[in-house]
Amino acid sequence: MRQLRAFTDREKIFAQAFDPNAVASERQLLLAHKLASDAFAEKRNIAKAMEAEVLVRAAATRKIEEAISRVGAKGGNFLLLTDADGKKLEALLKMIEGKRKKAAFGGAKAAKLYGVKKLPGYSIEDLILERMAMLEAEK
Repeated sequence: MRQLRAFTDREKIFAQAFDPNAVASERQLLLAHKLASDAFAEKRNIAKAMEAEVLVRAAATRKIEEAISRVGAKGGNFLLLTDADGKKLEALLKMIEGKRKKAAFGGAKAAKLYGVKKLPGYSIEDLILERMAMLEAEK
């Protein structure tokens, strides 16, 4: 991951790797990025770096170590959230030996990590997004 950080710093792009088993949906990652961006803009960020802030928002916790443990990439298989495109994206994928492919999200595994149970009328994704929103409500 140090290689990734050096590349993103040099190219001035955002990229953060996640454990696919810990993420319910693409919406969860996009919401985490939006919440992190807002937190920095409003000077209420928890972490010093945007990448870590996205982790805490995605993990619905204020503890960075807990966020890394809950949603951080843990090895070979990971999801990458990035704002890189074009040649920068291709260079990034080459550097991390990554491929573009349809993401497989955690579902039941993610639910267990967040301590949510299926409720009638709500998806696991809904319940995890609600956890993220509750963290925001604690401002």
